[in-house]
Amino acid sequence: MTHRGSGRGRGRRTTRGCAATALAALIGLTATGCSPALRPLVAVYVDEHGTPQALLRSCEDDGTIRGPWLDITPDPPAKATALSSARPAPENGWWTSDTRKAEDIPLFSPPAHWDAETSGPLTLRPGVTYELSLGDPDDTYAYAAEVTFRAADLTALPPGSVLALDGETTREEFEDRARDAC
Repeated sequence: MTHRGSGRGRGRRTTRGCAATALAALIGLTATGCSPALRPLVAVYVDEHGTPQALLRSCEDDGTIRGPWLDITPDPPAKATALSSARPAPENGWWTSDTRKAEDIPLFSPPAHWDAETSGPLTLRPGVTYELSLGDPDDTYAYAAEVTFRAADLTALPPGSVLALDGETTREEFEDRARDAC
């Protein structure tokens, strides 16, 4: 004699147990796998001589940051298909490792004492997207900062304005937001 009821009940308990375990695992992964909070600590602008510049700020009392790095990525082709519309990997730019003091620098000429590694042409040009980033200098990765832009975005800025995480702003507003973000 087969007892269908007892088999189904056991299956439900097993399914509920698996669902509860999966939910707990998802919550655990979400809690531990979060991306660092983005803070408005990076801005770019073109100075009075036409040279792209970067403003790098820190939340640390000693003024340190991790990185920074500049990724220069070609724009996807105009006739992108669903399979090819993914953004290409960065091919050019510069990057640094370890921690260093935050400072204002020429965008395409990181200071020599940073020992930055470079790849490809480091110039402002159409058809590419630029992303300047830095990170929390501690191993906790509590925050990060970035600004993403194109050449036209940067060259269209009026004098006294900068591009930051939240778009075009004045340099004074950027400095206030960077201080308030920490």
